[in-house]
Amino acid sequence: MRRDQISYFIYPCAYFIVRTINQWRKQESITWGENVMMMIGLMFFIYLLILMWNWSNKPYQWGKKDKET
Repeated sequence: MRRDQISYFIYPCAYFIVRTINQWRKQESITWGENVMMMIGLMFFIYLLILMWNWSNKPYQWGKKDKET
């Protein structure tokens, strides 16, 4: 994972903060478990997307096996 791609993990943290402040502002009970699990789930999803993106950008050397022999 490249250093510039780590900044994408700010979005789940921002979601967690905004959602928690919104629940506090509306005088609702803050659902900490739901908010934290959503943040962790989004982080995992973003990690998988970045992993697949980097994997797909890696060029494949066609005929590499034929050139070795």
